[in-house]
Amino acid sequence: MSAATITRRWGGRLRRWLDARARIEPIYGINRRNVELVYAHNARRHYPLVDDKILCKELLAEAGVPTAPTIAICRGLFEVDRIVRELEELDNFVIKPANGSGGDGIVVLGAREGGLWRTPKGRPVDTYAIRHHLANITFGTFAKQLEDRALIEARIEPHELYDALWPDGVCDLRIIVLDGRPLLSMVRVPTRRSGGRANLHQGGIGVAIDIDRGETYRAVSKGQAIEIHPESGERLVGRRLPMWERCVEVALAAAAVVPLGYLGV
Repeated sequence: MSAATITRRWGGRLRRWLDARARIEPIYGINRRNVELVYAHNARRHYPLVDDKILCKELLAEAGVPTAPTIAICRGLFEVDRIVRELEELDNFVIKPANGSGGDGIVVLGAREGGLWRTPKGRPVDTYAIRHHLANITFGTFAKQLEDRALIEARIEPHELYDALWPDGVCDLRIIVLDGRPLLSMVRVPTRRSGGRANLHQGGIGVAIDIDRGETYRAVSKGQAIEIHPESGERLVGRRLPMWERCVEVALAAAAVVPLGYLGV
């Protein structure tokens, strides 16, 4: 069954069910989501498969699901100096803690000029800062003080529509899959406040998508409904997203890799 057929058959039906529930109980909070969806459909023993970015990426690659190119993996303090030397020759990359959450510890870096990289906020970053950050990641600063690894990936080039929404960061398309069916979707759009990271906890904007049509219909920033990006001036609502059917297909393929019934891809 194709992704388009699944979306038409189940996506609208599930969304109408949730809309009906919302009219009776307007707020579907995190606790309720965890009880009714996450805990009910996912076995805790499988959480590490998605909590660990490196492990999850390896599983996706084996299944042929596209991911951002990996530049390096820092597995401990003993590798920090070598990796920093390799990064000195590179531009446009992202450093992530393998087991971080909420966007904490993610550093997005652009082109290097005069020996310094720049973050989306314009903050200069030198090799000492990168060395210090990699060390912090391996010490577990962003992973509840457990030893961790750092994942360094190439900074991907977004489609022109997403680039227009916010050119100094990469928008993030999130599709919620429930038991192999696309349920809900949103685009997370970076802001200056979020430091170029498409993360709502860091100040990004959440934009809801009509999963049947791939069109945005609502945007929320800091708890307030908006229609225009406050910094780029681009309209957020009423935008048709490019290659929508392909996006749904990739989400379903990724969800099929791990034994979790409820998953945000």
